Amino acid sequence: MGYKLFAGGVKALDCSFHRDILARTGRSTRCLQGRGITAVMKEKFFPDYVYRHATGGPVVDRTGKVGAVTKKGRGGGMARGRQVDNEIQRWVKGTVEGHDNHHSSEETVPTIKPPGGLRNVKCPKKVKVKGEGARPWPSFHPFSRAFIALTERLRLTPVATQVVVRDERCNIATLVDAIFLNPKGRVVVVELKTGFEGYNDVSTGRMHAEFAHLTNAPANQHKVQLAFTHAMFERTFPEFGSTDALLIRMTSDGAHVRSLIERDSAAARRAMQKGSSF
Repeated sequence: MGYKLFAGGVKALDCSFHRDILARTGRSTRCLQGRGITAVMKEKFFPDYVYRHATGGPVVDRTGKVGAVTKKGRGGGMARGRQVDNEIQRWVKGTVEGHDNHHSSEETVPTIKPPGGLRNVKCPKKVKVKGEGARPWPSFHPFSRAFIALTERLRLTPVATQVVVRDERCNIATLVDAIFLNPKGRVVVVELKTGFEGYNDVSTGRMHAEFAHLTNAPANQHKVQLAFTHAMFERTFPEFGSTDALLIRMTSDGAHVRSLIERDSAAARRAMQKGSSF
C-alpha cells in the first residue's frame, strides 16, 4: 500500500486504496446492515437525556458571515451538518483522484505504520474559521473550508469518507465520517460534528452501564460515538492494526479537536464483548 508524494509536501493517496477500502463494505447507507449505533447508544447509555435548547449560538452562512442568533433553525442544525458532510466527501474524492489543483510532479513512496502516531503529536485546540486554506473549494461552507485547512495543518492525508463499518456479533453498524493517514502512515478515524454551541457541555444526568463515568452531555455522547465507530473500524479492517481516532467539532469560533482516550475506548470494547446481548 502506498501514497503519492507531490511537490510542496502535500500528499494524496493512490486511488486504488480509496476504492479498496470502500469496496470492502460498501459506500452508502444502503450497505448498512444492523442496528444504527446512535440509536443503540441512546437506548443503552443515555435514555434519560433531555435536550436543552441552545442558549443562542451564532449561525455562519456560506460566505462566512455571522447571522442572527438561533437555536437549530435555518443555517444550522442537521441541514448544515449534511451540507458539510457532502462537501467533505467532494473534497476527499477530488483529492484522492488527483483533481486537487495544488498537486503536480508525483512520486510514489511506501507507506509505513510504526507505533505511536497521533498520541505523540500535539493537536491544536482551535483553528479559526476565516483564513487561508482549501483554496480550490471557495464555494464550500466556512466550516468545510476550515476543516480542510485543519487537516492540512495536522498533515493528515484524506483516504475516504462515509465508509460502512459494522460488528456482526453485536448487530450494529455505522458510517465513518472520514478516514485519514497521519504523517507516519498510521490510519486516523475522524468523527466530524458541527455546531452545538450553547449546549454541547450541558447534561441532564449521568450515562449508564460502561459509560457511567461520563455525564450525558452532547460532548460526551460524541465521545461515545467515536469510541464505537473506532472499535468497529478496527474490527471491519483488521489489516490496519491499531489505529487512531479524533473527534473534531466545527463551530463559529474555530475547530475543537479531541483525541479518543483509552478509558472510553476500553468501555466501548467491553460493551461490544457482550455480543448479541448488547
